[in-house]
Amino acid sequence: MSCQNGKNFFRRLWDNHGQINNVFTGLHYLFLSIAILVGGVWVLYSFSALHSASNAEAQLEKTKEELKQIQQQIKDNNSSSISIETTPLKSNMGIIINVTVKNNGKSPVSFDTSKTTVSVYKVEIDGENIKQTAKFEPRVYTTIDKSFKSNETKILPKVHVLIGAEKTLSYVVGIDSPGLYYITFRSVADKNFDKTGIDTEKSLEWFASTYVEIE
Repeated sequence: MSCQNGKNFFRRLWDNHGQINNVFTGLHYLFLSIAILVGGVWVLYSFSALHSASNAEAQLEKTKEELKQIQQQIKDNNSSSISIETTPLKSNMGIIINVTVKNNGKSPVSFDTSKTTVSVYKVEIDGENIKQTAKFEPRVYTTIDKSFKSNETKILPKVHVLIGAEKTLSYVVGIDSPGLYYITFRSVADKNFDKTGIDTEKSLEWFASTYVEIE
């Protein structure tokens, strides 16, 4: 009886072998699809990781170059000096302001003067506290017309100071009363015009200041 049952089992197995083959074929394609999907995800992950690493390396090189440029600018600026000298006007109430820039660095320096570079504040002090009561913004002119409001009066747009050179910018401002005045010179470096390849677009700020009392 046991032998007969065994024969019946194998006969049924043989009769249904087509369906069983279909099941195994389906499982084969299922596992194959899963393998392809996992492989595709891995390829995408690897590509993304390599792309991110490449971008990170490029950004690192860019940052290193920017740091190198800033370090060079710091060296040049530390080798340069700015001084402010003032002379009270005798004929009118006012101040002549001379700003002298001396370049002791190893590359030319250039800065923007098209905007306000010198500010003159009339100030009042109370202990360590200070406040302004008036503000003036004189300019450096290359051409002065006969009229106070004329398009023919031209402002100096930028200043270049060669290696070892010294340049003085002269300003004048009329004031309405005596007192204590605070004078600042502030400018950002313009693009360098030498051939060192230094890009001063990310530049340091030039700054100097002084107080003067007008009697």
